[in-house]
Amino acid sequence: MSSFRLVEDSATYVRAEDFFDHVALVAHNCYQVSEKDHESNVLFLSRLIANGHLAMIEHYRFLFRLREEAYQEIRQFDDAYQDRFEDKGRYYVSTSLRPLLESQDERRNAYRVLMSALSADIQKVLGEFANREGAMLVSPERENLSREHYLLSVYPTYHLITDRGVTHELVRHRPCSFAQESTRYCNYSKDKFENCLTFIKPLRYEEMKTIYDRFFQEASDAYFALLEAGAKPQEARSVLSNALKASIMVTCSLKEWIHILALRCSPFAHPDIRRVMEKVRDDLLQRKLLLPEECHE
Repeated sequence: MSSFRLVEDSATYVRAEDFFDHVALVAHNCYQVSEKDHESNVLFLSRLIANGHLAMIEHYRFLFRLREEAYQEIRQFDDAYQDRFEDKGRYYVSTSLRPLLESQDERRNAYRVLMSALSADIQKVLGEFANREGAMLVSPERENLSREHYLLSVYPTYHLITDRGVTHELVRHRPCSFAQESTRYCNYSKDKFENCLTFIKPLRYEEMKTIYDRFFQEASDAYFALLEAGAKPQEARSVLSNALKASIMVTCSLKEWIHILALRCSPFAHPDIRRVMEKVRDDLLQRKLLLPEECHE
């Protein structure tokens, strides 16, 4: 049981059009749960929201077009995790549902105009049906927004397979949302993890294979010995290293991705984070979500 395996890093674009399916797909990454059907996802999200676990719903953004009076009312609250802008005489708010659910008193009353534009199944999960008119849901692709505001309105999610040293660097970025594989709850002695630890193959692995293999084997032996001695996964993880494979979902605006890529694709960035961020950059360019001149070399 003390074996280990090596994998390469990767970056995969993640997008489910439906709110429930997208958030559930992201959230299940934390416990490495397999993909569920839509009905299961609705029930799962209902439980998360009812229990106040709102971090995962940040990974799905809505773009609202508002009447001016409703826009000005919302704008006064200046929530940091919302983007508000005027474009070609129209007024917009880009937001996840988290600020709406966490708001109180007059702020919540103002946000009811946004809730009223949501579908009935989402309103039901929120626990109330809003009745203030003045907003409609739109898609950035259909609105013909200026490039500046398009970058604030599109929030790509990427599923990254990398090592835990890289994720320590990634989670410093703001404003972003993260959902990372949990070493507290994932028990790597189970079948779904192939009963072994998984490490990211180091860049110079072939040159130093003997040293790396000895270290990976020793870490594996210690981890499984602790489990067999009665330790919980959250205790046994103390012997795991930065080389451990980490599965993390990252969501942020295109504008923030440009900033991240400028820092993390730089020759001065750590080689491990640079190689996975270059995969993100190349995919965004291929999808034409970013323009070549927006990617700093």
